[in-house]
This record gives sequence, C-alpha cells and structure tokens, in this order.
Amino acid sequence: MKQTILILLTFTLLFSCGDETNTEKTAKLIDKSTPEAVVIPEEINSFPVEIDLPLGWELAKDEQLKVLHILSPTDELDEFQEMVNIVVGATSDRELDAFFELNLKMIQGMFEELNQTEKPSYETINGVKYKKVRYNYLFAGLPLTAQLYVTIKDDKSFIVNCSALQNTFDDYAKEFENIVNSLEIK
Repeated sequence: MKQTILILLTFTLLFSCGDETNTEKTAKLIDKSTPEAVVIPEEINSFPVEIDLPLGWELAKDEQLKVLHILSPTDELDEFQEMVNIVVGATSDRELDAFFELNLKMIQGMFEELNQTEKPSYETINGVKYKKVRYNYLFAGLPLTAQLYVTIKDDKSFIVNCSALQNTFDDYAKEFENIVNSLEIK
C-alpha cells in the first residue's frame, strides 16, 4: 500500500513539472545524523540540491523522473510512510506565481476531498523565494495532509511536497521543517 501511494504521489507531482532538460550540475547530500557530516555526491548526482536528512530517514531517487524521495523510518504499525518529495522539472517559461497556480489546479483536480487549509504565502529559504500552501485530501481512502513548496531558479522548477497522515502531520512537522530549511538549490 505504501509503495502504491509513493508511486501515485510521484506521478502526480511529475505530471505538473513538464519536460526537464539535462543538467551537468552536481549535487551532494549531507547527512548530519552522524557525528561528522557525510557528503555523498554520487547518491543524487544529477539533482542540483543539497539537503540534510533527519536521523533514520532514507533517501530514494528516481533519476529518470527527477524525483528525490526522503522517507521516514518505517514502522509496521504505520499506515503511511511520511515523506518529502523533491521534484526537479522545467518551468515551461512560467513565472513563479503562474507555475504555482498551474500545479495547485492540477492537484485540486486529482485528489478527493481536497481542502486547502491555508492561503498561499511566500517564504524565503536559504535565499530562495518559495510559494507554499497546505492542504488536506483523501488518497486511496487515507486522510493526508501535505505542505507544498514551489520555486523556480534559473530555468528549473523545484516542487517540495511534505506528506503525512492528517492525524500525524504535526508529529512530523519538525522533521519536515528541518528538511525544507536545509534545502539548498545549486
């Protein structure tokens, strides 16, 4: 069930990104859960980002679809594996507001009982302006909450989606915030 949700969420996010051009930029992942920071440049080498992982969280990547999945530790009692998806795509020559609105409309058309729980707002993270929104929705019968961040840098779009069950989202809010605040786009 968790794998199906992961695949469908990935498809949803990718659908909104458009075509991606190749990049020669390298990325590195810094895992500060160990006593010394560990740099793993080959892990996500085609993604122009740096990010910190919370202790116990795992990284999965899809090079072809240009998606990084940061997954919470698994628990056999969990109905849903909390995650942060980072999708790198093209902008289709849109500015941030237009690109954000296009993505939000696609999301609104794809999920049952989607309820936007906050108005879109702006946040600057590591010198980059993001537009964000939070919403609740049903997916495969599960009530989920997602915090969506969207930005554009150069000719690339970056969509960051933090997802958890509605009744556990606040339990993971600190980890989500730490991941998003550590994100550096190169």
